[in-house]
Amino acid sequence: MSTYKGIKGFTVQTIAGDTSPLNEGQVYYNSSTNLLKVSKNVLGTGAWSSGGNVVRARSTFASAINATQTAALFAGGYPAPAGESEEYNGTSWAEGNNLNQARHGLIGMGTQTLALAAGGSGTYTANAETYNGTSWATSTAMPAGKNNSSSAGLQTSALIFGGLLNGGAGAYDANTYLWNGSSWTEVADMNTARSALSSFGLSNAAIAASGYAPGVVTNVESYNGTSWSEITELGVSRASMAGGGTQTLGIFGGGYVGPPFVANTETWNGTAWAEVAEMATGRASEGCGLGTASLAIAGENPGYSALTEEWTVPQTITNVTVSSS
Repeated sequence: MSTYKGIKGFTVQTIAGDTSPLNEGQVYYNSSTNLLKVSKNVLGTGAWSSGGNVVRARSTFASAINATQTAALFAGGYPAPAGESEEYNGTSWAEGNNLNQARHGLIGMGTQTLALAAGGSGTYTANAETYNGTSWATSTAMPAGKNNSSSAGLQTSALIFGGLLNGGAGAYDANTYLWNGSSWTEVADMNTARSALSSFGLSNAAIAASGYAPGVVTNVESYNGTSWSEITELGVSRASMAGGGTQTLGIFGGGYVGPPFVANTETWNGTAWAEVAEMATGRASEGCGLGTASLAIAGENPGYSALTEEWTVPQTITNVTVSSS
């Protein structure tokens, strides 16, 4: 029979009491109470709070979707079209260097220091640019031009999916493009072609939700690195939500229902959606971050918004009894 030492390479520590401070994943035996315990991270109830306003109010820009709540990035947008990028330090936004091609309706991937932006309108461009934390550089174009797509992943491994193809209204797209850091490859199509969808995750573990198909839908799909599968639908149909998270823990907030703009927030636990605390201001926006610490950035309601809202879930490490002797 396998032992803990055989699996982990060390024996369970025995102490006369509970450990302090607690460290997540720590396993120990309390000899005073004769209890085997493990330290577990327990999530509290999340809430939105106000963050710093962006420098220039806008919508339909590219947010680096896997950036963090304290180190975020976005670029482009409307009105204009815009070329400016902005960076967030957890308190305030500061303007950075411009994209090489000013545009809106583009999509972003990656982090504040290693990002990728691609697509956009009004010419349904296929152009892509990479960001190194300081400046943008032209990169390999996508196989086809489109806008209002969605994305998942990092600068070196990313997905772009859905959107509107060159041809305008009604040309809803199901294509998925995989980026390997230097080139694009077309991979499995989504089950539902749509635009203005929202997403989070990585290139081999992504969630895509809602959007126009045409009309606002609640469909959610999961990507496993090979194919898309329909999973549990959102509770509220909407498009252009702010999102952040992983395939097992994520959040979507706000959105547009054609009209109105909504403030609804739903969290994802890997199996089901749960409606939780609403945003302070309902709007169509972009987001980034994790399911426990995310941002909803700027957007439209119906004028252009400069607001930032921060989603935070408190976390507590606590001891859980595994067994007693």
